[in-house]
Amino acid sequence: MNRAADIGAWVRAELTAKEPDTDFILRVIARETDRWFNGSDFDPGLVEQPVATGSRQWDALIEGVVAYRMNLAGFKPPEWTYRTSLEVGWNPREPVNDSGIGWAILDMFETPAELLEKGVTFSRRNMDLA
Repeated sequence: MNRAADIGAWVRAELTAKEPDTDFILRVIARETDRWFNGSDFDPGLVEQPVATGSRQWDALIEGVVAYRMNLAGFKPPEWTYRTSLEVGWNPREPVNDSGIGWAILDMFETPAELLEKGVTFSRRNMDLA
């Protein structure tokens, strides 16, 4: 099972691609963080190390997803999930979709507070794609 630090390192590597596959990166983050809580016991070692992707936006997204998952499962999120807050809002799926409507606007209504506090819009529905 991948730890938060592993996910961060993997995202860092994926972001070096000429055209990173944002949707794939988002699915992996959602799937891997969901797997932490599928067993009978949660291993706190999975969230011990901070994530370092090389991108403040992706760091904020991962921190927010981890905090959301931890809160949802009834655990206190680790301190490192509070370190990044964006000054300008960000949605990893921008720019606008085919209909001309920005994903950020659509996702904002279903974004968990843990992500909104960081300046990230990412619908909780996206985390159910795991």
